[in-house]
Amino acid sequence: MGHLTCFAGGMFALGADGSRDDKAGHYLQLGAEIAHTCHESYDRTTLKLGPEAFKFDGGVEAVAVRQNEKYYILRPEVIETYWYMWRFTHDPKYRQWGWEAAQAIDKYCRVSGGFSGVKDVYASAPTYDDVQQSFFLAETLNPWRLAAIPSAS
Repeated sequence: MGHLTCFAGGMFALGADGSRDDKAGHYLQLGAEIAHTCHESYDRTTLKLGPEAFKFDGGVEAVAVRQNEKYYILRPEVIETYWYMWRFTHDPKYRQWGWEAAQAIDKYCRVSGGFSGVKDVYASAPTYDDVQQSFFLAETLNPWRLAAIPSAS
């Protein structure tokens, strides 16, 4: 499963909104399950940032196994799903998960000139790719989305 696919959780939450009652709960549950899986992909890394792709193979769940899948390029999809899930359910775990991702980004991706992707989310210290993606500020750190994240008190 790719990091880009993690937006599907938010997409299903959006699909639940305005759907017939017999379908809305099902769509919201699908969104919650995808959000959980994507959260696990972050939670199972050393840096608490999600890999570009992860596997479900032989008891290994939501873990990248190839070196070319272990990078993080400041993608927004998981954070977007957390935001949509929080907006539709008001379950505080989505705010907490978003806050954890924001803290990891600040801790491991902030560099002197902005933010950088990292080459291996399982390494004990980040190796930077020296690229701040164009979508990062508008999509990943959108203040409207981050309004759903609790303060650092």
